[in-house]
This record gives sequence, C-alpha cells and structure tokens, in this order.
Amino acid sequence: MTLQAFITLAILVEVATGIVKTVISQFNLTLYDWVDQAISLAFSTLIAVAGRVDFFSIVNQIISVDFNLPKALGIMLSALVLSRGSNAIHDLFKRLNPPAENQMRLW
Repeated sequence: MTLQAFITLAILVEVATGIVKTVISQFNLTLYDWVDQAISLAFSTLIAVAGRVDFFSIVNQIISVDFNLPKALGIMLSALVLSRGSNAIHDLFKRLNPPAENQMRLW
C-alpha cells in the first residue's frame, strides 16, 4: 500500500462519516462532538481490519524506520490514524471550499 492509497482511504472514511451524519441529522437527533469521532473510528476500524491496512509499514517504506509492531497492533493503530486523518481531510476541504451565502456545505 502507498501513502496515496492511505490518504484515499482517509477521504473515503470522511465521506462515509459525512453521509451517516447527514442521515442521522434528518431524524432531528442531537449529535454530540464525540459521535462524529466515534463514527469515523468505526469506519476506519472496519476498513483497516478488512483491508489489513498497516500505516506503519507504509512509513517504513518511506523513511526506513522499523517499528517492529505485531500486525494486529499495526492495523488497530492504523485505524486510529485513519480516523484522525479523515478529520484533517475534512478540515482541508472546509478551508478550500467555504460555503457561500445560503449554500449548503457538502462535507
């Protein structure tokens, strides 16, 4: 896996999180701040486990640092990085495309 693929997965997590939040908000439910992070972490964990995503092996390919993590731990920590990375992607999207007056934001 490459760093670009990992960033693409972070974007996928952010899009899926946004869709779930939109659906939940249609039911007039109050979303606490931690709910957003929990949804993101759930999607990240699902993707990391299903795809055996190991962020630390990607870093090892780039800068030759051997973390010597067990595969399962690398995958679980990768889920954490993915979930937080998706929030960073979300913040980047918000800055690149601020909503105009009376415009609904897509993310």
